[in-house]
Amino acid sequence: MQVTAEQIAQMYKARWQIEVFFRWIKQHLNIPTLFGTTENAVYGQLFCALIVYVLLKWLFDAAQGTWPKHSILSFARFSRLFLLQNLPVEWLIQIQHVLLKRVSASMNQITYSG
Repeated sequence: MQVTAEQIAQMYKARWQIEVFFRWIKQHLNIPTLFGTTENAVYGQLFCALIVYVLLKWLFDAAQGTWPKHSILSFARFSRLFLLQNLPVEWLIQIQHVLLKRVSASMNQITYSG
């Protein structure tokens, strides 16, 4: 028992940050349980979920425009509808516009660098 009260508080604070991180993963990455038990399986599942989250967040932010009130979606609702392939038509059009603009910009970079 050579640990001070401050050290115990710091350990508890560090542990709490780990708990908050896992709560964020479960809520935002939609990972209620991990499929594998090995370190590689856990990392693979977390990395895949993070990649999907970042791509969806990028698409959501890029597709947001000046929408009428009935068309505004939260990110959670957007990702749910996107994964269910049930997005409103105006969002699908905006997403297609964003993706075409990005592909066009990438093609221009390839043309100029070649």
